[in-house]
Amino acid sequence: MRILKSLWLGVMLILVTSAMLLFSDLDSRKVNEPAPSVKSLPKLAVMQWASTDLLDHTVEGIIEGLRQQGYINGKTADIRMFNASGDNTTGYAIAQDLVSGRYDMILTASTLALQAVAKTNKDGRVVHVFGAVTDPYGAGVGITGPGLDQHPPHLVGVGTFQPVDRAFRIARQMNPTINTVGVVWSPGESNSEACVKKAKLICKELGIKLIEANAGTTTEVSEAVRSVLARGCKAIWVGGDTVANSSIGTIISTARAAMVPVFTNDPTDSSRGAIFGIGASYQKVGAAVGEIGGQILKGASPKSWGVKSLVPEVLTINKAVASKFTGWTVSADLLKQAAASASASSAVTPANQRSPDREKAKPWEIRIVRYNDAQFSEETWRGIMDGFKKQGLQEGRDFNVRCLNAQGDMVTLTSILTAIRAEKPDVVMPISTPALQATLQQLHGVPIIFAAVGDGVVAGAGRSVTDHMPNVTGITTRSPFEEMAKLIKDSVPGIRKVGTLFTPAEINSVTYRKWFGDALQKEGLELVAVPVTTSAETSEAATALLQSGIQLIAQITDSTTRSGLPQVVKRASAAKIPFFSFDSSLIDSGATLALARDYYHTGIESSEAAVRVLRGTSPKDIPFANTITESLTLNKALITKYGIRLSSDMLRKVKSSGK
Repeated sequence: MRILKSLWLGVMLILVTSAMLLFSDLDSRKVNEPAPSVKSLPKLAVMQWASTDLLDHTVEGIIEGLRQQGYINGKTADIRMFNASGDNTTGYAIAQDLVSGRYDMILTASTLALQAVAKTNKDGRVVHVFGAVTDPYGAGVGITGPGLDQHPPHLVGVGTFQPVDRAFRIARQMNPTINTVGVVWSPGESNSEACVKKAKLICKELGIKLIEANAGTTTEVSEAVRSVLARGCKAIWVGGDTVANSSIGTIISTARAAMVPVFTNDPTDSSRGAIFGIGASYQKVGAAVGEIGGQILKGASPKSWGVKSLVPEVLTINKAVASKFTGWTVSADLLKQAAASASASSAVTPANQRSPDREKAKPWEIRIVRYNDAQFSEETWRGIMDGFKKQGLQEGRDFNVRCLNAQGDMVTLTSILTAIRAEKPDVVMPISTPALQATLQQLHGVPIIFAAVGDGVVAGAGRSVTDHMPNVTGITTRSPFEEMAKLIKDSVPGIRKVGTLFTPAEINSVTYRKWFGDALQKEGLELVAVPVTTSAETSEAATALLQSGIQLIAQITDSTTRSGLPQVVKRASAAKIPFFSFDSSLIDSGATLALARDYYHTGIESSEAAVRVLRGTSPKDIPFANTITESLTLNKALITKYGIRLSSDMLRKVKSSGK
């Protein structure tokens, strides 16, 4: 009983003391609590579809327009930047994230960005303001005209139809004999289709034949350019097309090799080698978008504006380029017109010519980390280096780079990263999933831009393509599993079981096995997967796989099995089993076909992301993007031998074929 009384007395003393402390601290706690009237900063999302000068300038204008309305990032607004890097899957993933309720307003640049967000935001959960859109009335998002009541109540912006007529009239003025013009455009872009329709009308009026070629992705642009050149075009025009704009360097260099000039509807292109560019000052277009957004944030209704056209015209001419082409002259009148728009054109200096203070101070230090000597790694590395050159950067002057190779050894990889950590480079670029995972473990705070990684989220770099580690971004190379599954189902008669090898110790390999198995299951097919622990076991595992009743091998990619796959191909051939691959390099080893990503272009894409980071964009504002490339490579003899039937749609994807 005494013990209980003592305990009770102790408890009472504790309660009394706590109450006294609670009341004595009440005033100070009230002072420290935020006032209920203080609101958090408005959260704004700015999304562009790709990294082109036109869209970069639009975004710059949006930020400036918001600033003029009093909305400054970090002070009076929380502004987040998003870039789909030209990838549909990434774009729609970003759009879904933006309309989830975390943002007070979305501002987009480009037709494709408008469409992705508008289709995801049909119920109007978030106010959406758009710009850099050629034909908003034809974009299929509910905008029917310029009137106040001709757009959804939550969606407003400005249209900017490129001056296509003026471009062709200037071309005729510079060369009165021009009678055939080529154009490369993407049929998946309504903005591009609208420009081409306009071009057909003006060409008919001027007696010019318009030669067309389609390019749905940037990897198809080079072939499309060669196509219009082969059909005799005397000049190439580039209108409002995101794919073509993203590949303007390829278009100009390919045309120049054939001594054919390029003219465009983007005034920044003359500095890249186009004979002239006429279009809008997209910084001014962006500023108008930002102004609308700012006024809506202040309380104005989106219904206060109609969706009208805004084209603050700018003409730029490259006299040096014009002088290289016979029959093309620049009149004093055209020079006068260009001079009259000089004030506007001065605001549209190409991004690759701007020189931030960091660039002037000293060359950037870049470290590329390779896990092994695999061909995909070599191609990715070459793409990265060529990508820096294509963006106007020169090694030694603008950047210093070291490429370090672990030769497939994790201990060596750890030592490499330890040395890099001491060097404190400006960016580190790991190639492959093992290289990325090791880099994530050892380097913290250093900007990391990865390449040729199956899935950045699965590798541990984030929770989604937009919600990832703040110092990490990059380009993934998830294989086209759904496309391969459909190809197998449609092209191999009587197929039931498909085999593959995988490595349980590699997270990307395990994930790829699941994704491919799911894709095959949707087509009514079964995946038989045999595990491989080390490279030395690949051959033995292949024997077990061939004895499992499969009718075809479709090999997923991973680091462990890669070196032994040529022997697996030979064993499959001896067993008269077709070998399909997600790696085009295996065609040389006897694979039947490969439906693969282009690792060289993946490197180029990752270099573009790296340069954005080096020039000041935070990696957290750049979503992970899957490479936009896909190609089909065939071994014609084996296709015939195994009776494989490819659809016309698949044959159009053929990049090359063996004998």
